[in-house]
Amino acid sequence: MAANRMLVFFARHKVAGNLLMALMILFGLLGLTQLNRQLMPDFTLEQIQIDITWPGASTQDIESNVIEPMEREFMLLDNLDRVYATSFEGRAVVQLDFDYGSNMAKALTDVQSSVARVATFPQEMERPIVRLLTPTEVICNIEISGPFTESALKAYAWEIRNALLQRGVSSIRMSGLRKSELRVEVPAETLRRLDLTLDEIAQRIARSSLDLPGGTLDTDRISRQIRSERRARTAGELGELEVLSNESGERLQLKDIARIHETAADGEVERRVGEHASINMNVRRSRGVDSMLAQQGVESYLDEFRATAPASLKVELFDVFADQVTQRVNMLLVNGAGGLLLVLAVLYVFLGGRPAFWVAIGIPISFLAAMAGMAAIGLSLNMISMFALIMGIGIIVDDAIVVSEHAGTLYNSGVPGGEAAERAARVMFPPVLAASISIMESVMTLLLVQEEVGSVVKELPLTLGFVIAASLVECFLVLPMHLRTALTKQGKPAPWRIRFDEGFARFRQGAFTRMLQTALRQRYASVTTAVCLFLLSITMMATGRLGFDFFPAPESDLVFANFSFTPGAPRRESEIMVAELGRSSRAAERSLGYAPGELIYFGVGSVATRDPGVGNAPLEVSADHLGVYTIELAPGDTREVRNEAFIEAWKREITRSPGVEKLIFFSRQVAGPPGNDVELSLSGASLEDMKAAAVYAAGWLSAVPGVDSVDDDLPRGKQEVLLEITPAGEAMGFSAAEVARQVRNAYEGALADRVPRDEEELRVLVKLPEAGPGEAGLRSLYLRSRSGVEAPLTEVVDLRQRVGFSQIRRTDGVRQVTVSADINPTMTTSGQVIRAMQEQGVMRTIREQYGVAINFLGRAEQQQMALEDFQMAAMVALGSIYIVLAWVFARYAMPLVVMSVIPFGLVGAILGHLAFGFNLSMFSLVALLGLAGVLVNDSIILVSAVQRHRDEGEPLMDALLHGAQERLRPVLMTSMTTIVGVTPILFEGSLQAQLVQPLAITLVFGLALAPPLVLVYVPCVMAIGGDLSRWSRVRRARRQPDARPASLTG
Repeated sequence: MAANRMLVFFARHKVAGNLLMALMILFGLLGLTQLNRQLMPDFTLEQIQIDITWPGASTQDIESNVIEPMEREFMLLDNLDRVYATSFEGRAVVQLDFDYGSNMAKALTDVQSSVARVATFPQEMERPIVRLLTPTEVICNIEISGPFTESALKAYAWEIRNALLQRGVSSIRMSGLRKSELRVEVPAETLRRLDLTLDEIAQRIARSSLDLPGGTLDTDRISRQIRSERRARTAGELGELEVLSNESGERLQLKDIARIHETAADGEVERRVGEHASINMNVRRSRGVDSMLAQQGVESYLDEFRATAPASLKVELFDVFADQVTQRVNMLLVNGAGGLLLVLAVLYVFLGGRPAFWVAIGIPISFLAAMAGMAAIGLSLNMISMFALIMGIGIIVDDAIVVSEHAGTLYNSGVPGGEAAERAARVMFPPVLAASISIMESVMTLLLVQEEVGSVVKELPLTLGFVIAASLVECFLVLPMHLRTALTKQGKPAPWRIRFDEGFARFRQGAFTRMLQTALRQRYASVTTAVCLFLLSITMMATGRLGFDFFPAPESDLVFANFSFTPGAPRRESEIMVAELGRSSRAAERSLGYAPGELIYFGVGSVATRDPGVGNAPLEVSADHLGVYTIELAPGDTREVRNEAFIEAWKREITRSPGVEKLIFFSRQVAGPPGNDVELSLSGASLEDMKAAAVYAAGWLSAVPGVDSVDDDLPRGKQEVLLEITPAGEAMGFSAAEVARQVRNAYEGALADRVPRDEEELRVLVKLPEAGPGEAGLRSLYLRSRSGVEAPLTEVVDLRQRVGFSQIRRTDGVRQVTVSADINPTMTTSGQVIRAMQEQGVMRTIREQYGVAINFLGRAEQQQMALEDFQMAAMVALGSIYIVLAWVFARYAMPLVVMSVIPFGLVGAILGHLAFGFNLSMFSLVALLGLAGVLVNDSIILVSAVQRHRDEGEPLMDALLHGAQERLRPVLMTSMTTIVGVTPILFEGSLQAQLVQPLAITLVFGLALAPPLVLVYVPCVMAIGGDLSRWSRVRRARRQPDARPASLTG
């Protein structure tokens, strides 16, 4: 057989194994230099976003005139999965989600064509911006502030941004950079005197302010470009533009009839650090960029910038995601090194010095070889791939122990060292290969998981696949040569080893054998006991004794406070509230016993915006009545105060401003799928009914212990004044569109030009001077018809008031309201909250009383979809494992015996999570795959040993006893080495370890049950199989008395 010849060749060759090992190390080190270090895996987004601005339009006008026409066009798109649309005051945002794997270049072209086909867009609407969303990951945030003018601060911000982009930073999102605009304010009396409208002045400005090419002037000696440069870029230049002239040559300039000044646009986001304005730069990396290298580049440049910048200019870094990557890598390296030393100690006790060293050295060698494969296909070192590497420890050690222990057994029985290594490799290759293929099949089925969760976990099966392949190569092509040398040069055992081996032999032949014999005699009771233990564990989950937290993550160092006043409240109220949040946060710091700056590292307030509370939310909402205060606390591992405790202290210190409608405190999740812990989607009714249902659901959720940050996304808007044309107005020649345009121009301004200047674009707006407050100011307006008739607004229209909504969301053409909440995992889980809503009739009340449909979105939806994919993956994995085992054993029933141990791994995992106070999570379920692989691996080799004894003519019971005795030592070694290898992580106290501790718990407690499962349960099941076989033969013999009894095959 070719495989056996290759195994013998590498075992006998003096340098082949070392050369292969050197190549694995070399390529691994090269691959390690190519692996990007980042927080989460790279993934693709099948999403397109459309952003449209219609200044002055109400939310419902945006919905009916902008969003609904586009939705009708999108119905014809191929591979479209969902359409999410949100209308704001003056803005529409539409997100199109396409099926996984769609051709997004074609999709982008199709969407652009669909938008272009809409012929009913309002004339005043700005050009739609259609873009393909690309996934990016935050590297850090930079906040610049100081006692500078807004223009000076902008200049510093642009300088930093441009320099960082030139140094390789992928993208920078800026906030607090208020847009400037040039306002041309013309009094109404002047307009009437000159017989002009705001639109006409805007058109004359546009015609007079132009940069136009004039062609090329060629002469005999030189060629010159001709240009006409008349574009006004400042208030002074605008004032010089001519707007009127008469026959006598008299010229009227814009400065003669208007007040022209530059100011910040209304409703722009403003940030403040302390008493000074600030600008935020959210630095992000794109696919293929190393987070840690990018962060080093950012810090290096900022050090250079600070050296030449004014001392009063503060440039501060906060929310540095690259630090989290560094912390996790260091945590795994430190604990991995500790675990490797413990593994080496266990192997030394069981195998001796030289064999133990070569078995243990296989772990880093296999990891390096796996990293070479990871780099070759573009994977990275991130939370998920490092998770897979930890899972691989048990598989690597298991394979090596099987070969080395069998070689040691043969050597101790008198077989020469070289022959013992060769025979061990040949004998163990088929079962270990079958076990490895089974494990690989089980983890590769995770590639069937789709959507966001699938994008997150896909690197786990790929990484683990490389680990398994590298382990096989190291175990059968490198290790035998080293075992050959180690066994040959092994000296006389030390006295303690002789005593240990003798004591272990007594245990194996004495207590273990008696226990196994008793279990085999009481095999039905033994199997029943194991099944009952499994059912009891499942009951703990079903009854809620053990919760399920889909994607747990360490708490962030950032804490937020979002607030909103009644829509229409003056901006000054938001500014006062931001200042109060800053004061009260510092008071909370003192109340918790910290000196200034010890607990709160950084704080910044923002007016006219809010934090969405979800990692990469694409929408920034701007309105004067909104605000948010952001705090970065000291790193979690350096403080005793947890985020929840700080938030409670902050709430106690705050003085709530009158008029504040909502004040919500929350802490951001570091990683995981998008969405909140609990999201209820309400649809199918009027906006008022859905709002009432949302208020009812939010009230119920707020009363549940452990549920925080309850909110809905249908906020009330400003008081709206509706204009209805009167018959008299129609008789004067006014139309609804003309009235709306003139009123909008008066308040919002008529757009005359867009002027590029430095790094920004200035809008030139022509409007009336600030109109009077409220409805009185509106009633004072005069309108002018196309025929020149001028009349007061009140003679042209009737005024009617209503309260609208400042935001309306739609999904697939249906209005939708979402009630969201976050969960404190130490008190409850999203599953328990949802189950309580169903059991207490909340869902039924919402459906019946308010007439709305209700569904779960967010992480609950992702969890449901992922669990369905996990179930499908589990079925495919089990089927694949059965086919491989049936091929190996050439029997139909034997694979079922081996696979029967898989469900019992859950018993240890459940008991471990209960003991350590952890909920089960997605990572626990994934870790069960690795655990199942080790159990199947041990079971395959046990069954192979039993079959070998049966082939030698032993009765079934003797073969079971001898096979279990033979496998006792390697099974114990496998369990103990994997347990001690991950135990340091289990007792790691850092917050970063919380992410991988469910893995350690699953492996440690699951493998603690491996010896009795593999060495006792499996023999009992095989013995029961023998009973059934004998019973079947007896029945056949009774029906056919003349038939010769078949031989016992077990």
